[in-house]
Amino acid sequence: MKLIICNVAWMKNYEGITDEDYPINGGRFVKEHGYGHEVLNFKKNGKYVYGYVQATKGTINIKRLDPNADHHTENVLVVWRAKSTEGSVVIGWYKAARVYRNEQKPPESRKFNYKDRTISPGYHIRALSKNVTLIPPDKRIFPIPVTHKGFGSQSFVTYLANNNDEVIEFKKQLKQYIDDITNGNYSSPFKGRRKPIDQERKLIIEKTAIDKTIEYYQERGYDVKSCEKDNIGYDLRATKRRTELYIEVKGTSVMSIKDISIGLTPNEYKKSKNSYRKYRICIVPNALGEAIVYEFKWDSSKEKWFSVNFLIELDIHEMVSANLKVSE
Repeated sequence: MKLIICNVAWMKNYEGITDEDYPINGGRFVKEHGYGHEVLNFKKNGKYVYGYVQATKGTINIKRLDPNADHHTENVLVVWRAKSTEGSVVIGWYKAARVYRNEQKPPESRKFNYKDRTISPGYHIRALSKNVTLIPPDKRIFPIPVTHKGFGSQSFVTYLANNNDEVIEFKKQLKQYIDDITNGNYSSPFKGRRKPIDQERKLIIEKTAIDKTIEYYQERGYDVKSCEKDNIGYDLRATKRRTELYIEVKGTSVMSIKDISIGLTPNEYKKSKNSYRKYRICIVPNALGEAIVYEFKWDSSKEKWFSVNFLIELDIHEMVSANLKVSE
């Protein structure tokens, strides 16, 4: 199987830049310019989709895929990865793609607007739109261990040519994952374990919010334990290898995330500030219907709680309170 993994910035739709969808975690170019040429990677253009990757010197070494290739090679599985709060994850793929050695000139209609400029990015990869899959942001849970041997931690294009045991097993799991999603099954192959939790005293909204949040982290490979009774400033503790997260869960029947205002108790707020690197705030709107978990992580550059999956942030309004007692 011809396979490459291409690294791009994180976006929701990759159909151009809007106020609600823009690239983050895309490396130096995106940080300096505010955009990347991959922002159209999943936008249909006629019967094709065209993909850009920041290849070394603008060139993909297609002879590593096909020793006889010259200008391009056919029938390549191109897997796209981006950095989430969980590290590098699969965000989608092109099946049966054509991969070019050099960057190609864009079709006339391949362009987007950014700050009163019209930008027409080239491309390295072309696939029929029917062979293209973009995973919804909250379902992007398949990790790629980029720092491990054979996974190309320093490059934007990875060939997975190393035949060590980890790479072989990863490719097997990746193929199964792609097959599962093609069949409509988005569940993770890396389920964590659920620790015992007392559900009897929970109201239905709280119970749903807790259950959905536990499932959210389990699908990302975490073991999850309830801390709701402990009064320590968060509801759940999630662990995965050396990573530990403190998770505060807020459920509501309000339908839209934009209509929700939540409060943190003094204990929760203090813990969120003292342990901001580990702390997560998970809001679960529409808990009585199609509940979705919105995970917020503290972003030091924005000084706000930020959701990578949905590119939204929480405004913070500190409040002063007091306890009053009749004096004797």
